Amino acid sequence: MTQTASQLDAMIADFRRMLPEQSATAQAIDRQEPWQQIALNAVADGYIEFANELSRFIEVCVRRGV
Repeated sequence: MTQTASQLDAMIADFRRMLPEQSATAQAIDRQEPWQQIALNAVADGYIEFANELSRFIEVCVRRGV
């Protein structure tokens, strides 16, 4: 679980570096909101592919029981 959590954190941190400060997605990441809220903000900000990647990552973790 720790490795998976750190992979998720790394994925989010990598994406965060590309975001403008004022975006809702960046602000949600900075507030350390749950991944679901980050994904919703990403969709609202137009970062559909990132939201899809985030959702797929979580889905794989759930399926594996991680």
